[in-house]
Amino acid sequence: MQRLQRHRIAMVLALAIAGISAAHARADTGDGTAAPSALALRDAVADAAREAAQGDTLGALIAFERLLASPALHALSKADRLEAYTQAAWTALQTGQTGPARTYLQSARQLSPDEPRVLYLLATLDSLEGNPLEGIRNTTRAVQLAPQFVGDVSIGMAAQFLQQLQGEDEALRAFLEVLFAHQWKPGGVEPTDFWRALALLQINADQSERVAATLARIDTPVEVIALRADKRFDRFIDRDSPRFDPQLAAQRHLDTLRLDTLLAPENVTALSAMSEAMLLMGKNDEILSMTDRAAKAAADPGIPDVFEGSGDLAWLLNSRAIAQRRLGDIETAMATMTLAGRFWEGGGSNVSQRLNLAVWQTGMLQPRQALETADAIGNTLSPYGEAVQQWVRFAAYRQLGDPARAEQAKAWLQAHDDVAAGYFLDALLEDNALDAAAAHLISRLQSTQHRSDALLSVQRFVTVPSLPGDAERDRRWWQVVARSDVQAALNTVGRSDAYGIVARGSSR
Repeated sequence: MQRLQRHRIAMVLALAIAGISAAHARADTGDGTAAPSALALRDAVADAAREAAQGDTLGALIAFERLLASPALHALSKADRLEAYTQAAWTALQTGQTGPARTYLQSARQLSPDEPRVLYLLATLDSLEGNPLEGIRNTTRAVQLAPQFVGDVSIGMAAQFLQQLQGEDEALRAFLEVLFAHQWKPGGVEPTDFWRALALLQINADQSERVAATLARIDTPVEVIALRADKRFDRFIDRDSPRFDPQLAAQRHLDTLRLDTLLAPENVTALSAMSEAMLLMGKNDEILSMTDRAAKAAADPGIPDVFEGSGDLAWLLNSRAIAQRRLGDIETAMATMTLAGRFWEGGGSNVSQRLNLAVWQTGMLQPRQALETADAIGNTLSPYGEAVQQWVRFAAYRQLGDPARAEQAKAWLQAHDDVAAGYFLDALLEDNALDAAAAHLISRLQSTQHRSDALLSVQRFVTVPSLPGDAERDRRWWQVVARSDVQAALNTVGRSDAYGIVARGSSR
């Protein structure tokens, strides 16, 4: 699970932390000499930028407020004023001062409407203020104008846009196409799930001529299975080709990641991705061996909660916990997931592993612990994160015999079903409302927006036994899938096959 963070992106470098570039024009008095007050102001702006880069963003913001109110500001060159406003806006964003940040960015845009750094910061601000449509448009434009910013687009940011902008196909397609064109590979790992989303957007927009190039970069096993399951892709792929054999794709993907980690052993992102690839192939013992040193290091009370790569360590431990759960040691698995939840991800305190732990706690019929874990995370979550949190509340309150609160959480899931990733359907299964669950699954299969994920959910993967609190719901799920009306809807748009890949959800 991912979320958009107010993060210290590589914009720090792009904004010239060391000071305003010497290449910028000097303030001009009209006779070819620089005004002394303007020179002093420019130096002071550079000092404030350095102060912000070194971590004293509040002190730097106070300095910027004073400096940008100086009458000498108008004696600076246009380039230097643009730099000053941009630096001030970035600093304001780091302190959470969105009002001053927007004021500074508006002043910067008056000087240069298409300055990519300003557009990128505007995108961050728009997203923080709940305007993702403007955010995605400004991000797209910034990357178009300055392709180096493609590296600043995080998985969390992109996922947030896809979650919040369902139905805004044109904006999403333009965004993903510019990322695709500029070889977006966060952490050095191909984001094949985003390319599947792009291919579907291209099909829906009758851009069939672009689909083949997009599919050429999809080679991970789960995404290959998604292509095989969806009849919209039948004219683009050969299901009998080794290229689209999921088992072979899984081995190729793992081999590639092994090589990546050998060539760059410091790349924890690739190591984490390799552990997830091993999970798909059921290499649980190998995962435990591979992650043993990392787990021992993480258990050291002297290790900080946040450092460069702390999020990757959390996900590496996440894989270790899943392997332990699959091997039947759920108590150790939950302890490992608890440890993983210590480490910050994406610039903020951990959300993903703590939610994963809460879900397991409901599966182990520990509702009070699940509520404590989920509620401690707070309420500043991504749409998907909030959906998981509400699901935990629904399941936990149901186990506690509190139907009123369970129904409140269920109502939230129903109202936000577009971003709740099927959790409302799980709530229907939990309530044994099988007719309603079947109708809901059929509607997802018929939806061009949700069909691909719905088809993935009905594939028959290798599984392990369900946790006690999940067993009846998992049984009901396959009972619903086997219904004739569901099968008719499924066969119209896709297919369900059995694969030797281990289910991401382990038990279903």
